[in-house]
Amino acid sequence: MIVTENMTAKEIINDFKENYGKVRKLLDEDSKNDPENEPYASKYKAKAILLNMYVSLPTISQSQSEDSIDKVKLDAMMGTVLLNIGIIDMETEELTASENVLVEAEKLLTPNATKPEVVRTLINVYNHLGILWSNRGEQEKAKEYLVKAKDLYENFKCTLQIPLAIEQIINNAGETTADDFLLFEKAHTLTLYYLAQVFWALKQNLKAAIYYYVTLRRQLQYSDYEPIDWALNSATLSQYFAEQNGFFQSRHLLAASSTILEQHEQNLQAVESNEEAHLAKLETFKHRSADVARCWAKYCLLLMSASKARLMDDAERLEDAITDMSNLNLEDTENICGGDIKNINFPELDVSKYENKVTDKFLLMYQDAREVFLNCQSWLNKAKEYYKLDSLASDYIKLTQDSSQSYAYLAFFEEDDERRAKMHKRRVDMLEELVKEINPVYYLQYCRQLWYELGEVYSEILNIKLDKVNKSSEKPSPHALKKINMLCEKSIENYDHFLNSIKDKNGKLPRKLEYDVIRPVVSAYAYMGRNSMKRIALDKSMQLSNIKKSYESYQAVVDICKSDEEAASMMKEEYSLCKEMVQILPIKIKKLETELVS
Repeated sequence: MIVTENMTAKEIINDFKENYGKVRKLLDEDSKNDPENEPYASKYKAKAILLNMYVSLPTISQSQSEDSIDKVKLDAMMGTVLLNIGIIDMETEELTASENVLVEAEKLLTPNATKPEVVRTLINVYNHLGILWSNRGEQEKAKEYLVKAKDLYENFKCTLQIPLAIEQIINNAGETTADDFLLFEKAHTLTLYYLAQVFWALKQNLKAAIYYYVTLRRQLQYSDYEPIDWALNSATLSQYFAEQNGFFQSRHLLAASSTILEQHEQNLQAVESNEEAHLAKLETFKHRSADVARCWAKYCLLLMSASKARLMDDAERLEDAITDMSNLNLEDTENICGGDIKNINFPELDVSKYENKVTDKFLLMYQDAREVFLNCQSWLNKAKEYYKLDSLASDYIKLTQDSSQSYAYLAFFEEDDERRAKMHKRRVDMLEELVKEINPVYYLQYCRQLWYELGEVYSEILNIKLDKVNKSSEKPSPHALKKINMLCEKSIENYDHFLNSIKDKNGKLPRKLEYDVIRPVVSAYAYMGRNSMKRIALDKSMQLSNIKKSYESYQAVVDICKSDEEAASMMKEEYSLCKEMVQILPIKIKKLETELVS
């Protein structure tokens, strides 16, 4: 862009238009095809053109009479140049240069912030300064810029003016098009999205979640979304609300996600094509539909878990049945949802089809839990249509673990002991079948989890059977005694598999356990100690053997906690119990040994 004194305003504008067109082509099209060894080639070419424009534009300002090119228009043109240089510098990791250029753009544009020619560019400048500082870990600084962008948008909307895009300015177009207006709204949507990320980084998670929701709502409102991405984001956000007992909001977000996916599926099916691109879209749809199904299953599991915890924690306060977070006080200084968290909804969508399938209220009775359980199983089966053991083993394993967990929660609500035992037996069947199919060499972490869970499940069934024997006034049958001993053996066997997977080739545990295995290792030994004592033996030598095995397990806990302060602190209760048992059991052992000798 070379400016001479005798150039007319029209020629200057045309020159800018031509160069800016080249810049956009380089950035929007050519950069996608840059070679791997020169990933920024097109960006650097675009920057070179922009730098030339940057040098030339001040010359225009000095050489032109005031009525030739309006100063606000010139500032808007210069601001656009600076913004694009700043973005390129950011993308090419020249962050200090990017900051300097963006700050220069801010200073240039701020005096005319609410002018239609300037407002969108300045909002984008603020947005990118927010991104820059957020990436540096300076979240408060990032927030300052993003709040400026938000305030500017709101102030401009109050003026009832219509924003002008740079293309309109240089084309002298008369009216703003719908696309130009949408770009302005999109800039604000991005502001809200970046604010959500910043608030999340600042640990203000509820506020972040609400900003994420508003981002999703605006994307729907302005039809500015890609269906798969939108559905995934909505489903992911639902998990946060479910974890906070906000099942009202979580269910709505999931229902919206499934509704958008259903609409997208109809659009895909309307196209009859075997082209690779279309088949790829169908495959992506199947994949992401399975992911949303998993989110629905997690919703059900969290609802069952929260309901169980509520019943166990304080049965006297069951009237406090809030599942919509309306008891929380949200500091909504930005008036993002009117201070009412229940305002989280998508009025543009009819989501009743999916909302009506499952409750958002805490569960009290078995029938309530059964309906949620069946819904959970349905979603897990849908997810397994995509995630199969022979192709996506890790995901399939997690789905099976979720299925087992759903049976565990259902069993909590079941009052009949025999039916509860059968539910746990279903867990045993699915987990044992799975652990046989997977190779511990490749899936050791999952095998450990499965062995440990099997140890727990067999212990659960054992306790149910022992309770039945203890409650009965009749002498237990040989079959019942054999069953109890089998359950003891199976539980210990699986805990043993788990512990052996952590030991070295010499059968020794590490001198210091990794943090995430301390609890399961100590618990496994403690359970083995208890279950060894629960074996029923009429023969005294067998009784002695069982007590000795129990002693060894309790002693293992004591040894671990003695040599590892972290383990002792984390497992205080188990450590205390095992120390006590290590004192008591030698007396029993000595007594039995004496009886056997005499």
